[in-house]
Amino acid sequence: MAQTKKEILRDTILTQMHPYLNSETMDILNQVLIKALYPVDVVELETLPATYETTNEYVLKLYEAKKLPKLSRQTSRYYLLTIKRFIEFTGKSLMNVTDMDVELYLHAYSKKGNAEATVNNERRNLSSFFTWMRKSHLVTENPVENVEKWSEVEKPIDYLKDWEMEALRDACKVKSSGNLVDMGEYRECLRDRALLEFLRSTAVRVGECVATNRENVNWQTGEVLVYGEKTKAYRTACLDDMAKYHLKKYIDSRTDEYEALFVSLRKGHGRIHKTGIENALRSIARRSILTRRVYPHLLRKTTATNMTKKGCPRELVAFYLGHKNGNTKTLNKHYAATDPAQITQAFWKYGAAA
Repeated sequence: MAQTKKEILRDTILTQMHPYLNSETMDILNQVLIKALYPVDVVELETLPATYETTNEYVLKLYEAKKLPKLSRQTSRYYLLTIKRFIEFTGKSLMNVTDMDVELYLHAYSKKGNAEATVNNERRNLSSFFTWMRKSHLVTENPVENVEKWSEVEKPIDYLKDWEMEALRDACKVKSSGNLVDMGEYRECLRDRALLEFLRSTAVRVGECVATNRENVNWQTGEVLVYGEKTKAYRTACLDDMAKYHLKKYIDSRTDEYEALFVSLRKGHGRIHKTGIENALRSIARRSILTRRVYPHLLRKTTATNMTKKGCPRELVAFYLGHKNGNTKTLNKHYAATDPAQITQAFWKYGAAA
């Protein structure tokens, strides 16, 4: 079903106002327009360009105004890059794309040396975009649905062995010279050990770690209130005794008044950024005996693997990681009603450091 003239009018207003409003105000404007236009019968729209609704520029502006504000900044950028690459390759109107266009594009994308998983990610981005177009009545069907996924070689899950985790902990110890201790090194080691144990224990995403504040930590229960950057919902993560000890030691050593749980080591730089966390873990790895790559998501996979190996039901592991409905692929949606207390109990039983 094609867009109605009323929908075209609403969407045109949204696209033209998008550069001047933030995502929250855009949502409010959208709701106001829906209510205001509901009783109105739009008969003529001669003031709008006749071909405007069929142009790629219009579709992209509409997508940016209506869909992207609901996604994270990183996801938004990722989706737009995919769509723009696709448009450049096909040279066609998005209204007229066929499954053959999609298949040819993905084959060309694969020939550039991209792995099967990367090609499937590109396919998923396109499918999400054309699903949005279909729901917006811009096209009648999603052309990606008829294109098969690329076969992927399943790689072993990358996680830290117990001895590797200990090697990273050793790398967070201060190397003193006699009775002299470098205070800069001491502060760095305190922060790095706290960060290492926090990421391991809570299994949060790097963006969630960045956003966590001191007030989000309940020091009595060891529970941390985490805002899920993907699910747009709060959940509870846990600090075991080891993580709580090192985090408290780090917090007590700070003299700043920043609300952020982790801050940059540079004076006056405030909340740590994603790159700061990645750099900190790389620095820890370089100081250790390890020769492998260490990155934030590795700690998340390590906790998930350890909980699973100890017998924790996979759906509870998924809930603890903050996957929507406790499900990353095929876990049953009935688990959505799982008691939050059951999820934290699963961590204390299966995830806490011995």
